[in-house]
Amino acid sequence: MRVLNSLSDLNVSRILRLIWLEKKISRVDIASRLSMDKSTVTKITSELFEKGMIREAESGESGPQGGRKPVFIELNGDYSAVGGIEINSEKLNCSVLDFSGDSIFEHAEEINIDEYKTLGLIGFFEKAFLIISKFAKENKIKLAGIGVGLPGLIDAPNGKVVSSIPLGIDEVVEFSREASSIAKVPVYLDNDARCSCYTENLLFDSSSVAKNMMYVLTQHRPQTLKKKSPKNLSVGFSFILNGKIYHGANSTAGEFRSMLWNAKSKNQFSAGINNVESLEDEKAVLPVFKELSKNVAFLVNTLNIDVVYVGGLKEKYSEQIVKLINKEIKYLWPYEPNENLIVKSATIADNVVSTGAAVLVLDKLFSVPDISL
Repeated sequence: MRVLNSLSDLNVSRILRLIWLEKKISRVDIASRLSMDKSTVTKITSELFEKGMIREAESGESGPQGGRKPVFIELNGDYSAVGGIEINSEKLNCSVLDFSGDSIFEHAEEINIDEYKTLGLIGFFEKAFLIISKFAKENKIKLAGIGVGLPGLIDAPNGKVVSSIPLGIDEVVEFSREASSIAKVPVYLDNDARCSCYTENLLFDSSSVAKNMMYVLTQHRPQTLKKKSPKNLSVGFSFILNGKIYHGANSTAGEFRSMLWNAKSKNQFSAGINNVESLEDEKAVLPVFKELSKNVAFLVNTLNIDVVYVGGLKEKYSEQIVKLINKEIKYLWPYEPNENLIVKSATIADNVVSTGAAVLVLDKLFSVPDISL
């Protein structure tokens, strides 16, 4: 993100990203963490204050030797905002986060299949964008960008939808290019499960930034945007490996079908011979949950994952899956258990994809260029 027209742009990006991840931090700690001269930090933060991008927070505690209390600084949430949109086979979800990452607006509605057929994917994006832009205008908020999370094969680096069974897309859609021309701000695109991963890793748990993480997005929704399409359990994975979101060679990492799947199945599992119309139907649900847990445990043990989040369903269901995953991890691991492994329900269940899509925009805004050789 180029903020200032000066040779210190790289340092500006590093400082902004650190403030975003830490939420609140002192100038002294910034200089120490980034191995940067204190005078450089003071100069850059002064310019950021003038532009209204950061502000002072409360003072910290004095050190062991006493003396002046450190003054924390934080991002100014009022400076700008970002939007996030999810379109799946059942719902349209919209989220708006302020410049610091706090949620300030949410909207959800059932998708009318006839309306979707008329508008198409890009038309439905425009509908969602108008909902977000109306909120922004009414509250005199500047939008810095929009993120979109969609189910299917998503070429995130190039902003393209390659294919999506839930959305009925079998030809490449130049999504980001077309959507940006409508919104007049940058529009970033990614798979729905990867957007969920952004939510946990960068918004709620900055301590996990440098870890290997897995997000299990589990939604109960119609399989396609067709009338009378049966409901089923829809699952996608996303990974953070060595501190970075992993897209894979063709940006298809995380697309899931059980290794036990067979051609008779009506969903992604061998246990899914029948449709899972209701999550209250334990006879249909439990075998699917158990099979999902075996697949997750295999990947966790193989990749040496540190943190696993399960999201997309109500907590009582995600907690059930968490318990099953923990059980399968222990069963499939021949050595002493990894005491540092954490498996838990995601921080939020509703609007997790649209929230993550908005976090994706913040991640782009506060990105630091990769200049490694």
